[in-house]
Amino acid sequence: MTASTMIELESWIIYQCVLNECHVSSSMEGGAWCARDISLRAQKKFLSRVGGVASARALVLDEHAAKLLDQFLTVLRERLEKREAEKLVKHVIKAAVKLGVLRRHGHLSPADDRALAAFRSKFHTVLMAVVSFCEVDFSYDRGFLQDALRESHQSLKSVVERHLSDKSVSRLAGVFALVSRAELLDSLFAGAVSADVQALARLLRRELDRGLL
Repeated sequence: MTASTMIELESWIIYQCVLNECHVSSSMEGGAWCARDISLRAQKKFLSRVGGVASARALVLDEHAAKLLDQFLTVLRERLEKREAEKLVKHVIKAAVKLGVLRRHGHLSPADDRALAAFRSKFHTVLMAVVSFCEVDFSYDRGFLQDALRESHQSLKSVVERHLSDKSVSRLAGVFALVSRAELLDSLFAGAVSADVQALARLLRRELDRGLL
């Protein structure tokens, strides 16, 4: 069994345990499913298993990223079925953690690093566009955003195909297909931008200005 396969298997087991813990916790507290709880708990457990305590202190998705995911989830829940929205965010968390761990343990090649750098550059364009659409009236360009999302997917897909399972590849494709839907994008940015989308844009702007995205 390869190192990548082991990471896939162990991350799935830990993720399911953490997911059950968070569901029990949210049920007892009367709260909603929280991306922050899922991402931070899963990473701490997984990294402590594969890389020791020191690795667990260096999270792939930190508090800032987790807050962004929670606000993104809030936005999606208003426009998609609750289960579909939560599934999408779970898939994002899983992919980010797996790729981060692979990189931290030296399983990625120089070609993989170049592809990830290209992804970050393309996805930075996506995030800047989202912020611009919220800050500048009548700036929304669906075609531009869909093209940027497609290019981001292609850059990331090459790495995922080499190191993760076919199921992970399929999930990644599903994430990008969903967020590229014309009807979803139009509901977010065409016309008056709603308060929840504005809140997401403000979080993105803050992280972009800090150079963290």
